[in-house]
Amino acid sequence: MAHYWSEYPLAETDDQVPGELPAGRYVSVIPNGHGALTAWVAGPHRCFRRPYPASAHPPVKVTRGHPGKEPEEVWFEPFTEEDLRMVNDDVNSYLAEAGVRPQPRGFEWNVLVPESIRDGEDLERALRAKNNYIEPTEVLTAIRRLYESVVRQIPPSS
Repeated sequence: MAHYWSEYPLAETDDQVPGELPAGRYVSVIPNGHGALTAWVAGPHRCFRRPYPASAHPPVKVTRGHPGKEPEEVWFEPFTEEDLRMVNDDVNSYLAEAGVRPQPRGFEWNVLVPESIRDGEDLERALRAKNNYIEPTEVLTAIRRLYESVVRQIPPSS
């Protein structure tokens, strides 16, 4: 069944899970095409969004020097609206190749996972470990299967 990103419940604070979602552990997906496909597969009944403007992102580490050597100089710069736009454009390009609607900019996406998954990096590793596909449409199919197997590890609520 088709759905829209606007149907995903919205949480206003970091410690809030919208009441219409099942109780459990939620982690933020990695902000890339793979993470966006995971949020899409989870759907609005197992995923919520939280505002995450550019101003809330941590600073970006910048290095200067030869790639094969120790950096000559390291500094941090603020994450800007332009950075947010570029990340979102990359994600949406990937989603388009998979046949998925564009994701709105400025949100963090949180999906339901079992207790064994600590964070988005853990989830990413769990899904990529058995997903060797390159084409976004194949990746989407694999994530559907893999995310369902991850969610089946969640004990039924009593």
